[in-house]
Amino acid sequence: MKQSIQSKIIQMLIGMGLLWATSMVLAGPSVPYMPTWQGRHHLQVLVDEADLQITTTHWPLPLAAVQHAVDDLPKDLPANVEQSRNFIVSELRKVRWQGQLDLQFRNRAESPVGFGENYTPGSSLKISSNAVELGSGETSLAAKVGVKIEQNSNSAQTAYSGFGKEGHTTTRLDDTAFVLDGFGMNWQMFAHQNWWGPGWQNSLINSNNVPPWMGVGIQRSEVKPSESKWLSWLGPWNFEIFAAKAQDPVLVQNQPSGYVFSGMRLTFKPASWVEVGLTRDIQTGGAGRSLNIVKSIVGWNTHTNGADINNSYLQQDQSNQVAGYDLKLSCPKTWRCATYFQWMGEDAAGQSHLPNQFMTLAGAEYWSANGQHRFFGEFIQTYTDSLPWDKTNIVGNGYRNWSYPQGLTNGARWIGSSFGGDARVLTLGWMDAAANRTIKIHTGETSTAIGSYNPNTNATGNLIGPHGKLVGASVQQIFKWRDYTFTPEFSYVHLAEGQSVEANRKTDVRAGVSFSMPLGK
Repeated sequence: MKQSIQSKIIQMLIGMGLLWATSMVLAGPSVPYMPTWQGRHHLQVLVDEADLQITTTHWPLPLAAVQHAVDDLPKDLPANVEQSRNFIVSELRKVRWQGQLDLQFRNRAESPVGFGENYTPGSSLKISSNAVELGSGETSLAAKVGVKIEQNSNSAQTAYSGFGKEGHTTTRLDDTAFVLDGFGMNWQMFAHQNWWGPGWQNSLINSNNVPPWMGVGIQRSEVKPSESKWLSWLGPWNFEIFAAKAQDPVLVQNQPSGYVFSGMRLTFKPASWVEVGLTRDIQTGGAGRSLNIVKSIVGWNTHTNGADINNSYLQQDQSNQVAGYDLKLSCPKTWRCATYFQWMGEDAAGQSHLPNQFMTLAGAEYWSANGQHRFFGEFIQTYTDSLPWDKTNIVGNGYRNWSYPQGLTNGARWIGSSFGGDARVLTLGWMDAAANRTIKIHTGETSTAIGSYNPNTNATGNLIGPHGKLVGASVQQIFKWRDYTFTPEFSYVHLAEGQSVEANRKTDVRAGVSFSMPLGK
């Protein structure tokens, strides 16, 4: 990630921020909703087999927006699809009316992090409240509060020196939001994670591998198609823009701590069989660097020539950026399958200001006729290439930048794929929503540490830590008893080269169990 991106797609994203004025839906404020992996599976069944009017590659979405779309489904649905609706109705009700306690015991080890999985390489405790609504009409407020206590989120350290400065453990807000509604948008302060993209194991640009972002932003309050004739062609759509401050300990010299991270995403579904996402992330400011969000957004003082860090011209560079596209294509309904792609560019290409030096994700999925099983195969390449299909590996560029040598990290963890930059990995997965079981296997290779940034395993220097050919597997099984759930897990990862450094080991075996119970109604 040598320099910032001056991307024309962002002009479109910013323009979309003005479109709510012509398509306002007075839905009221709503807390963000991040589904469980089972919830996302069932929502996808409803989209593909009942034409549910939402997007499914942009999380979280406003809870009320998902609820309104579910309420609009036909009353009579096939039995398998009705099961999916019942699951979602129940999950939305729990988020709105119940708090939750989550306790996880885990030995300290890294493992690839997929959608809906806990990133903490150790044990954690999380308590979250139910959603509440205060006031009425234009003065109403939706709110939710959660707190998480966890072991240090970066496995390369024994003590944490970032936000909170608690040492071996950290206390942070999580699953928290305060939301107002205006002009068809949710205006929010929040502490939560994001998942932007169609993948199940990886998002190249904003994933569950990091601690929650603490920031402010706006998001369209609905997902259903706009009533405006100018916007109806978008189909179901959502737009979001936010700014947050990184909670990053400094592991390498010259890394500006406390940088500002801005994310923008437009997701739309112009036909029942296609969903499109346009995304941009901006990394700017931090200790020792100027902060000018306006210049960063419009692309002023950004460069792509990779000149020396002491060059005074480059010292004017306002930001480091990643931007790109994703696409999901559904098969004919009777086939019950889909394919998806994501391309994220590290640099801008000449005067076109469009992304190049791409990281690539490609996947395919299939679900059973009864709607209970989903199988997927997903390949990522975070070596950067001039074109997505180019096989020339550019090493040391993925998620990293000369002005931010620690790269795009939060809590010193990779913001995108948990396999980090400079990786090429295939994941095969089976999700059994009836038995509440997931099984995944991984094979490939990486030149960076899994999960966390580790300066001892970095393709720009000597590769001391674990790297090379990779094999891994994980299994997770949820057991339910009344309102309580118990989830034992097991994972194994082996890297062929290097030596173990702190919690990054050549052979990592992780075992744990989590316990969840509702609080309140």
